[in-house]
Amino acid sequence: MKQERLISVIIPAYNVDKYLGRCLDSVLGQTYDNLEVLLVDDGSTDSTEEICDRYAGKDPRIHVIHKENAGVSAARNDALNMACGELIAFADADDHYEPDMLECLYNKMTEYDADMAVCGYYEEYPDRIVERGTGLGDVLYNRHQAYEDYFKMGGRIGSGCWNKLIKAEAIKGIRYKKYSMGEDVELLSRVIDRCDRIICTDHPGYHYIHREDSATQSSFRPANMDIIYVCEEMEEYVRNKHPELIMQFYGFHAAWHVATLQVLKKSNEFSKHNEEKQKLKNNIKESMKYYRNNKYVYWV
Repeated sequence: MKQERLISVIIPAYNVDKYLGRCLDSVLGQTYDNLEVLLVDDGSTDSTEEICDRYAGKDPRIHVIHKENAGVSAARNDALNMACGELIAFADADDHYEPDMLECLYNKMTEYDADMAVCGYYEEYPDRIVERGTGLGDVLYNRHQAYEDYFKMGGRIGSGCWNKLIKAEAIKGIRYKKYSMGEDVELLSRVIDRCDRIICTDHPGYHYIHREDSATQSSFRPANMDIIYVCEEMEEYVRNKHPELIMQFYGFHAAWHVATLQVLKKSNEFSKHNEEKQKLKNNIKESMKYYRNNKYVYWV
């Protein structure tokens, strides 16, 4: 296939020496091979640094950034500042791509003249693998439709950057805020505003691995509360830019708060975080004032 457009693949890596090789092999083995891989070693203390350098020595498409630990958002921002591609993709270092993921996304983006392409994915648990897709085939959204889908929890666009291919122009000047959790959610809410057309396809291209020791799977941490501040920033953005979508947003707002409260309840630290519990509950009650029969919170 004709591969004129360079794709920049951004991979932050922190203490992932057990998984990084598989991730890099899956990216370097893509059927779409006009890539630059921006690999950010975020101050790792295991052998991640050595693995980064070894792979870079074998494949000139890899560019390694070594830095002091500053978190995943800062790592991705450093890579975005260096990216030369017309298209941007992301991967988490403990996950991996299907061999044709980028080719599929590129073809869909080209076919539909889209600014962003989104594919299905596999969720891998220790005891099972679940394919995530709707069975609806290709669905094309304009900006307003994309926001409506985005604010529906369980919508097709989803809140992670890892199963997406984005035009560099759509993300130009937009950077991650300093959050440890929910950082993709906030960034995508601004990127969608730059997209006239977003194409979603069911084709499963990404493997999202549930690790028991990962940041998103471990017991409740103060960083879980980042979603409160993420939602506050998003609320201000929606009110200023898209007030017609504020009702949809409040459904999204409540759902994320409920999910965070559930994480806290499932942890063995539920009794230790009274202030956090109360803040989550207050925010849920506040958002519930705006919609009692709102279709965008059908699952809460």
